[in-house]
Amino acid sequence: MSPATDPTPVPAADDKAPLQLLWRDGVPLSAPLPVTHDQQGAALLAELYASAPDRVHVRAMMNTTVDGAVAGADGTSGSLRNPDDSFVFGVLRALTDVVVVGSQTVRAEDYRRPLGRRDLLDPSRRPAGGSRPALAIWTSTGELPSSIEAEWPTYLLSPAEHAARVQERSGMPAEHVIAAGSAREAVESLVARGYRGIQAEGGPSTLGRLAEEGLLDELCVSVSHRTVGGPSPRMIDGQAHDQRWELSSLLVGRHATITRYRRPL
Repeated sequence: MSPATDPTPVPAADDKAPLQLLWRDGVPLSAPLPVTHDQQGAALLAELYASAPDRVHVRAMMNTTVDGAVAGADGTSGSLRNPDDSFVFGVLRALTDVVVVGSQTVRAEDYRRPLGRRDLLDPSRRPAGGSRPALAIWTSTGELPSSIEAEWPTYLLSPAEHAARVQERSGMPAEHVIAAGSAREAVESLVARGYRGIQAEGGPSTLGRLAEEGLLDELCVSVSHRTVGGPSPRMIDGQAHDQRWELSSLLVGRHATITRYRRPL
């Protein structure tokens, strides 16, 4: 179409158009339920994603593209962020006791003081009742950005043979370095500190460790409506395993499709 015959430009779509909840608690809804990007919508999602407060729950939350990439052209997941993904992500962070993440992701992304939506913080919706989530970083080197603070609180998960080096290089207090030879030991150590709601946010090798040992109870996947190509790894990168999942909820927005899968009981 030539410029002379172009129709009147259509105004840009609202970046924060409501998400549509199509599937809830394992069954399709008879009609879509709008979820607005505001306090009311956040409260609805907090109820949707809530886990039993009296049991340990390990949730993975990752963003991918339609072609399966977990990082954009700049090598970070941050470049894939969009209003729909950010809205749900903020709700989930307000529901967790501790955020678990690999050190490479911490170095590439901004992981200083993860908090969650402020309108969901009082009263606390975290299983342990805390005002903010702890941060647990998997590392065998202790090489961390200077912005990471022990007092947040922050813990370092390290193989026992590297724990001393990790403590020395990171400068973290010794009591903040958790020697864990396996993903199960890491989870058990966090639970022993009172953290029952655990959210793994990547990278792929961190999710791979948890998946290999059958520790993931839930997968929350935000698929951004874009493609990027390139050699990006898959969401879970680790030893081969075969785990079946059941769709629990489905949200569709203008920018992303967000699914929640649970392990069958």
